[in-house]
Amino acid sequence: MGKYKWGKKRFDMQGGLPRLYLSEKHENIVKWMIRVFAGVGVLLSIFTFEWYVGLAIAVVLFLVDWFLERTLFYYSSVHISDMIVDYEPDQWVATVVVSVGHPQDPKSTKIIGIWLKTQEYAEKYFSVLHSWTGREDKEQGDLRLSFVVDEDMYYVFIYCDPERESLKFTTKNIEDEYKAEKHGKEHFPLIVQQVLCKGFETTNGFALGMFLDSNPPGKEFILAPYISSPNGQEPIPAEGIDPVYMSSYKFKIPDQLDDDDFEFYHWQRIVERKSIGKNA
Repeated sequence: MGKYKWGKKRFDMQGGLPRLYLSEKHENIVKWMIRVFAGVGVLLSIFTFEWYVGLAIAVVLFLVDWFLERTLFYYSSVHISDMIVDYEPDQWVATVVVSVGHPQDPKSTKIIGIWLKTQEYAEKYFSVLHSWTGREDKEQGDLRLSFVVDEDMYYVFIYCDPERESLKFTTKNIEDEYKAEKHGKEHFPLIVQQVLCKGFETTNGFALGMFLDSNPPGKEFILAPYISSPNGQEPIPAEGIDPVYMSSYKFKIPDQLDDDDFEFYHWQRIVERKSIGKNA
């Protein structure tokens, strides 16, 4: 089972035995159900049944009571990351790959450009990316960039790390604060965040392939904003917008994705449902 979950867990197996997971708001309902089944057992005891019928009823009531008694109640906290309000996927035109120096020179600085149509949208877009870093020094921090290459398409993923230290710190503080009040209950932190993803065709020499070959993960590069030129036909660097200085990225093909990859769930639930994948 992967480390990322979509939605809330309702049912699970622990040690080969079933267990129900419910929000604490349902706790009184479950307690009353247990009492009702106990009352039904007492009420049925005044009737005379064949021994095997009585045994079957007793076993069913015991199993239902046992199952409900094992219910694990949880309490939730909601963590919401900054988002691009009124996100417009059509504003994301393409991915730009630039090499400051010879493309094959391992010492040359590589730039991954996000080509957006307008200066205004680029400002809004990169403002959110910088907030996802969780830093003030323009470094990558908690920002994550991934490339998934699939036959004649490649997909770019940009998102905030769901396992960021700031979130772990906040979650731990909440658990410590409610340790006594919520004793015996599980904390279920809910993360609401935006995943930016778009698919592009691997045409025109597939410049991203050059980047992947010459700039292995771990080698620094720059994530920079580009906007459409006045004629709208080519990208130009956006002025007055700080880039993000990256130190890592992820590259995989779809068959390499598994449920320990955050991209796996977005790919499986959204990208694969689209015939082409653009604007995913």
